[in-house]
Amino acid sequence: MKPIVEKPSPAAATEPVVCDVVRGKDFGCVWHHHPECEITLVTKGGTERIVGDNSTPLRSGDLVFLGSNVPHDYRNQPAPGTRLVEVEAIVVQFMPHLPGLRDWSHLSFMQTTRRLFQRASQGLEVTGITRLTATRIMQDMTLVQGMKRVILLLQLLDLLANSEDLREICSAAPTSQTPSGVPDRVGIACEYIKAHLAEPIYVKDLAGLVGLGKSAFSRLFKNSVGRTVPQYVNELRIVRACQLLAETDLTVAQISFECGFVSPAHFQRQFRTYQQCVPLSYRTRVRQTG
Repeated sequence: MKPIVEKPSPAAATEPVVCDVVRGKDFGCVWHHHPECEITLVTKGGTERIVGDNSTPLRSGDLVFLGSNVPHDYRNQPAPGTRLVEVEAIVVQFMPHLPGLRDWSHLSFMQTTRRLFQRASQGLEVTGITRLTATRIMQDMTLVQGMKRVILLLQLLDLLANSEDLREICSAAPTSQTPSGVPDRVGIACEYIKAHLAEPIYVKDLAGLVGLGKSAFSRLFKNSVGRTVPQYVNELRIVRACQLLAETDLTVAQISFECGFVSPAHFQRQFRTYQQCVPLSYRTRVRQTG
């Protein structure tokens, strides 16, 4: 099931920051993505949040910041025999080149904000004291418009950028760009990995590609990307597998070889490690409709 490209809200034509309150039997969305960044606070109801390759049960107070074009869906599908609870959520959307963010992005004081937007490409769950403060700001955003809402958004982004109460939700997308600041050698290796996921990938070959010894390259890669080469490769392969499970009718065996796993059994083990379910269960879950 390929994610749908969602059209901008009509309010976006006049408001640089759109803030909607969603109420009803569901969230009114499907598996989709859009160029706008999105901050969603679920205040009531809902059963499941899907961001990229991650699926999480929804709870009241769930607060998530998504970067541009991160595929996602919010669902309200109670188990048979249980009562349907109507949902309520505050959804804030804005373009990543919002005036101010774009004009000031090169300045040193924006370093933490730049890092926030990089991390948001994997979706960020907001927890702890930060969530409580962010909730109050988002509630205030529903009461104002125009510049007052922009000011509240900047206050919210500053809060998130300087918080330790955020965690990445999903794996890095295979199509995402190499993060800014990553050394060129690592960037070359990352691009090679993305282009050759279906093939065997060896650290010594990557090291030779960028003119380094195996040990030196491994240290450089870990320091730059935050994970080892095998961890990075496995994450990208699992994300690719999740996309194929959702968007095609290929068999599990076909997907395992398409993503570079040595055997269907190895693929099943790795998939369960990352997703806590088997591939066919994942396919069934993401293809369910309201």
